[in-house]
Amino acid sequence: MVSLSTEDGKCDVEIRSRLAMAKDAFNKRKELLSKTMNIDTKKRVVKALVWSVALYGAETWALRAEDIKRIEAFEMWVW
Repeated sequence: MVSLSTEDGKCDVEIRSRLAMAKDAFNKRKELLSKTMNIDTKKRVVKALVWSVALYGAETWALRAEDIKRIEAFEMWVW
């Protein structure tokens, strides 16, 4: 998969898309994560199954202040 950006260098469409996919990945495993599981194990599962989806290609993103806020809001939603 290729990371997409617009002519003016914004990556907001790509970021929104990746966060939506990560929310979907979280919701598919929500039952697993809501059961009585060790907190450290939950963190590892979320990092492996959710954050890997959300941040795929992030090294090519040109982040703006609103993009950072969107990612931080997603992080708060997950935890």
